[in-house]
Amino acid sequence: MDEREAQSAGVHRVPSGRLGEVLVAGRIAGGSGLPAGTTRRHPTWGLTFVTAGTGRYRDAGHDEPLGAGSLVVVHPGHPHWYGADRGGWDEVFVVFDGVAFELARRRGALTADRPLVHGLPVPRWQHRFAAFGERTRPTTVDGRDAEALDLLAALLESSAAATAGAALRRPGRPDWLDLSVELLDRDLGEPLDLPSVAEEVGMTYETWRRRFRSETGTSPYAHRAARRLEAATDLLVHTGLGVRDIAAATGFSDERHLIRRFREHTGITPRAFRDAGR
Repeated sequence: MDEREAQSAGVHRVPSGRLGEVLVAGRIAGGSGLPAGTTRRHPTWGLTFVTAGTGRYRDAGHDEPLGAGSLVVVHPGHPHWYGADRGGWDEVFVVFDGVAFELARRRGALTADRPLVHGLPVPRWQHRFAAFGERTRPTTVDGRDAEALDLLAALLESSAAATAGAALRRPGRPDWLDLSVELLDRDLGEPLDLPSVAEEVGMTYETWRRRFRSETGTSPYAHRAARRLEAATDLLVHTGLGVRDIAAATGFSDERHLIRRFREHTGITPRAFRDAGR
């Protein structure tokens, strides 16, 4: 029995990170989901991101189709079922647990009333979630905490991205711009080489930077910086994580960097912003 099967069978593992831990992650090709006619209650958190194929999700409040770009977030103890249509589906999955996700649940950022996100761009989010299965599991407590925060940020980003994507998509929008936005919004906690993005969309850096500004009214660098600040704000609102941990999870060089940028944008510090919302 591997760790994902143990999770499905109800075998609970206590995370060894202080804030949380990714327990197991990977990909499945031609999967079927849960057996038809069953209802499961998992003891830990989990996610399934469908990259190809179709299926369905059901719980007491939902009966919805799933397809490529659908994300299912499994909450501990929540009865549910999901499965693929005939022919199966391809998926990326992550099993995780810890107090960071519980804090997000208590603050309403992750809730069983909203277990699904639809319409996510597959290449971007397949890469984002698959990274947890491709990297070696951290061996230190700090490393496990950092990975858990990275996953929490990804979950919050995915929900925001689906909402923003629906607003941004419009007839006639250039394909290169859609791809640019996907690449700029990816892995906000990691460094990004902007000339490599220009190369991936088939332009020289200066041409791409000029055209991006013409289309959006902002530079690629400023666009990514704004997304990182948005992700940090989400973590401030929806979790009890400290400013230092939030800075590390969203790509700021240190706590002071986040405080300075946040104050420039809002006029107050992250701590004052959080206190004002209580």
